[in-house]
Amino acid sequence: MRKIMHTYAAISFPEKQLPSTKIREFLEKELPHYMIPAYFVQLDRLPLTSNDKVDRKALPEPDRNNQSGIKYEAPRNFIEENIVSIWEEVLGIKPIGISNNFFEMGGNSLKLMSVVSSINKIFNTDISIHDFFENPNIKKLAHFILSTESNQNSNCDDYIEEEV
Repeated sequence: MRKIMHTYAAISFPEKQLPSTKIREFLEKELPHYMIPAYFVQLDRLPLTSNDKVDRKALPEPDRNNQSGIKYEAPRNFIEENIVSIWEEVLGIKPIGISNNFFEMGGNSLKLMSVVSSINKIFNTDISIHDFFENPNIKKLAHFILSTESNQNSNCDDYIEEEV
């Protein structure tokens, strides 16, 4: 079983759920990137043992499919479809939309290395880790790949298969 950092929060106003994106935005201002949990779980109250300690076994598993609060957007072309497949395999989450952020979906530096390696192999390109950080969602990453391909004067028509 893979260990993934996630946070449980007991909200004092349970009728008002905070979107994970708002929590993440706040934490990004206060904490380094590596300390921000991949998943957030909001509870009415934390389950306690008879000794008034948090009962970790009674905590629910985080919903790994809808943490970003971003509406699902399907891949529109060959490049996006392939990147989605890579991310789904590496992150173990389905479905992943083209607007989802890799790091908000549970991606980390080790998974990033695997994704970049697969992308470079499939598309015969040379994107770097820095390029990936600058383009952390599939839509931006596909656009970046297409723009680097066109800068190299290759024929990108094979990749652009917009669905009507």
